[in-house]
Amino acid sequence: MIRAEHVAPMDEEELPATAYIPCQRVTKGATDVTVELRDTADGQRALLAFTSVQELVDGCGDGQAWVAVQGEQIVDIKGRSGADVVLWDAALPVEDRRTRFQQGK
Repeated sequence: MIRAEHVAPMDEEELPATAYIPCQRVTKGATDVTVELRDTADGQRALLAFTSVQELVDGCGDGQAWVAVQGEQIVDIKGRSGADVVLWDAALPVEDRRTRFQQGK
């Protein structure tokens, strides 16, 4: 669960050229990607988006699978995924972060 203190707000007018989104692992050649949504403390479904790979690793762990998309696609991905809100550079609680060890690497 993500609480307000783990979130950095971003205005839609400030979207980065590239955004990094946590997703389920994909196989080579796959054309579909399943993004991961998280629950917020106030009961919303959140699409996490990051402004850099380093921010994603810091917020989700070094074992988190991710996909890079154009920043302008975030609004469409939010709608298609069923998310209520986009949270930028949000840090998951430490116990929810994925590490390479957990992924078997």
